[in-house]
Amino acid sequence: MMRVLLVRLGVTLLAAVAVQGGADTPPYSQVARVPAIVDGQGFSSFAFDPVDRRMYAGSREGVFWVDLRESDPRIKGPLLRKRIDTIEVAPDSGRLFYTTLDELGYVNLRTNEPARTLAGRQWRTARLAYEPTRKQMYVATRESGIVVYDTDNGERGPVIELPGWYATMLEAVPGKVFFSVADKSGLYVIDAATHTLAPWPVKGPLVTPAYLDADPSGQYLFATYDKHLVAIDIPTATVVARLTTATGARIAFDPERRLLVVSQIDQPGQPRIRLRAYSVSAAGFTEVAELRNPADGLGGLESFSGGFLQQGFRSLLFWTASPVVR
Repeated sequence: MMRVLLVRLGVTLLAAVAVQGGADTPPYSQVARVPAIVDGQGFSSFAFDPVDRRMYAGSREGVFWVDLRESDPRIKGPLLRKRIDTIEVAPDSGRLFYTTLDELGYVNLRTNEPARTLAGRQWRTARLAYEPTRKQMYVATRESGIVVYDTDNGERGPVIELPGWYATMLEAVPGKVFFSVADKSGLYVIDAATHTLAPWPVKGPLVTPAYLDADPSGQYLFATYDKHLVAIDIPTATVVARLTTATGARIAFDPERRLLVVSQIDQPGQPRIRLRAYSVSAAGFTEVAELRNPADGLGGLESFSGGFLQQGFRSLLFWTASPVVR
């Protein structure tokens, strides 16, 4: 009997250790560090291709990339030698769209055909958002209107007139494109099927303009403004989670693990950036883990499936999901 009790006790302790070990395993680990400056220019725009698992980065020297499938990811390129302003990937069409100060175009990521220019004009600080159900790229500039392009053939579609000056943010989920307007309060939404525009009143506290990041599944829209971070349930247009920080936060949502990574400085004057991962539900934000910030890690974050990119001092830090301990 004593032997049986000891065996059962040993199994219970082993199970407890396994559960504790799994709980102590951070959800992400740093897997790569690459230069943030190439040919004398820093990267200012990023876009992830989930098909080839490449992170593309744009600078005044062109478009470069990092292949996250490699055991030792490195900066490669340039894929395109232009003075890049913004980039966005249309993974279903296999194309990367880009803007410069006077050009809108795309390059095919799956073939070697040359880049194609779609329009030549003063785009200035254009914003791009890819809507997957119609495979369309939405292009917003400081000029009035949002221009829609078919990503399969590059054909120009409708110009959606805005209720104000220009769109300050542009974020797409399946079937919808959200944005705010420079001289108007609140958020607006475009129906991808009809290209109709309407105000999007949100239930709960929200101040605009705000930085937006979306859950690609269409469940949540995240917004940061001042010292506040909110999660908006898209189907009900309701704020369901809220965080207040000592300073402004930067965010990146990982659709694979369904975690929101938040970088912030807890107290003004403290240089250490704190990285935390949260799950989100109708009950609010739940902290899953705090990640150890590298000595040169800064606050800027970029989302991609299965991890996130953290901007560092003269470097870009790639974090991917840690293997689950069982």
